[in-house]
Amino acid sequence: MSHRVTDDQAARAFALARAAELIADGSTEIGKRARRELAEETGLSPENVDLALLFSLEHEASRATILQLGARLPSSERSHVLLSANVFVAAYRAILIGILQGQTCQVRASRRAQTMARLLAEGSDGAFELVQELEVEPGDHVWAYAHDSTLDELRKSLPQGARLHAHGSGMAAAVLFEPLIEAPEEELDQLACDLTTDIILFDQRGCLSPRILLLQGSEDFARDFQGRLQRALEDAETQVPRGSLSPEEAAAEKRYVMTFEYVGGLLHAGQGSVTLDPEPERLIVPPIGRHLHITRTAAALDRLEELGPALTAVAHHGQPHLPGLLLEAIGERRMVPFGQLQRPPLDGPVDLRSGIRPEIIGET
Repeated sequence: MSHRVTDDQAARAFALARAAELIADGSTEIGKRARRELAEETGLSPENVDLALLFSLEHEASRATILQLGARLPSSERSHVLLSANVFVAAYRAILIGILQGQTCQVRASRRAQTMARLLAEGSDGAFELVQELEVEPGDHVWAYAHDSTLDELRKSLPQGARLHAHGSGMAAAVLFEPLIEAPEEELDQLACDLTTDIILFDQRGCLSPRILLLQGSEDFARDFQGRLQRALEDAETQVPRGSLSPEEAAAEKRYVMTFEYVGGLLHAGQGSVTLDPEPERLIVPPIGRHLHITRTAAALDRLEELGPALTAVAHHGQPHLPGLLLEAIGERRMVPFGQLQRPPLDGPVDLRSGIRPEIIGET
């Protein structure tokens, strides 16, 4: 059942919000440290870290919005949060949900990404407890953001009766419908720039990062938009350089680029690429690193259904009825305009696939 946020929870939530505000501000001491330490920890460029803190960290949400979020959550005496390593700004939303739900809140950061949680704890004067291991009891709620394999292991370790909110691996897609009436050049260029913003943030490591563009339209329109994206990505790289890749990420990138240099359809775009697949309707998910794969299709909704469980969010343009059709086909997903994938409203977990209702460990 929903619950009323207590005065203590509200005070801790507002303290956390204030910490996020200070971290987002590059002129504060903690904001400067965040930029320096996060760039070192993540391998992202300093410019990307700065953009993410200003654009994607929900530091401008009002107190009313925060309390409305709390009212939507199931009540719990104790909540626990297991953070992912992929997108550092996600720590704020995840911890805020834990604080608003439980009278106490334990947070375990990924061993590979501890900076943001540590800074939020410091800036909020201990609004939550940062721990090395979660101590979950029956009836406690656990908000877990991790790879699917990690979630499977977590399920085995939790006590019977624990409430698990599992948010696993996912990706975003973009959908563009060719307009029936020729669109102005400026409008198409702006669409390409907006989608580029979605792509470059976090160098595509998050579950809200678009990797595929489904384009329902002619080949001429597809090639034209591919060129606009190439130029937009090249321009963006001069302002927000790409960061470093792990050896595994670099190897996947090399395989993908070499494949489509041979098959055809790939345009280099700075350190990234935009590929128009020569085979319509084929779905290929490119590696991270600012690579977008364009699939020309006559049935965008069908292709989205194929992505199914892996799909967390969709940026769309040109078909106003798509959100309702997709909801009916595969369930709730975030549906936003181009350029808004990486800044969803503060209304709950960014991943809507599993909703707010938990699974109860031990129940079949």
